Amino acid sequence: MHAMLSLVSGERTRSGDAPPAAGAAVTLAQRLEEATRQLALTRSMLADKQRECDELARALAHDAHSDALTGIFNRRKFNDLCAAEIARSARYGTPLALIMVDIDHFKRVNDEHGHLVGDRALVDFAQVLSERMRATDALCRWGGEEFMILAPHLDLASAVQMADKLRAAVADADFGIAGRITCSLGVATLRDGDRAVDLILRADTCLYRAKRTGRNCVATQAEAA
Repeated sequence: MHAMLSLVSGERTRSGDAPPAAGAAVTLAQRLEEATRQLALTRSMLADKQRECDELARALAHDAHSDALTGIFNRRKFNDLCAAEIARSARYGTPLALIMVDIDHFKRVNDEHGHLVGDRALVDFAQVLSERMRATDALCRWGGEEFMILAPHLDLASAVQMADKLRAAVADADFGIAGRITCSLGVATLRDGDRAVDLILRADTCLYRAKRTGRNCVATQAEAA
């Protein structure tokens, strides 16, 4: 009798214990859940890092192509844009104009008011130009007080009209302490077989002509020929 009770009691005790396989399954499920959570966290962290890298890449690209003072395109970017626009114009037979702009007597601003005022004037000057250009035009700082405007799809007459509008806007603008500022502009358009240097040289020649004939005016390649 006692032996039978002990046997029954032993069976009850063993039946109350969790089967080893069930316990292992619970542990595996917990580990899988934890691994899934860790994976999701890792993916989220990687996505954050990727966004940071993308933002840094955009900032570096902007710095590489932008003038540090005015924020517009720099000379390196102009060279890239000019080559691309010449190739596009040659391929599709569309006109391309280049306007070279130089601030008149800018050295006088620096000499009379200091370079900080001169820097502010350059920033304001670039803004006056950019606010009156088309979305398809590209404004670049060529160097010092010289600027370049690439104007796709503009023939010579239209480019001259645009240049004179910019000239008048600058003459009417308020440059604060720097006082009244004017600019001279040279306009050239792409010819068959032109390289970038050919177009730039013609625009530069036109600009020189504008400065020789009194400044605060526009000169074109037709006049410079």
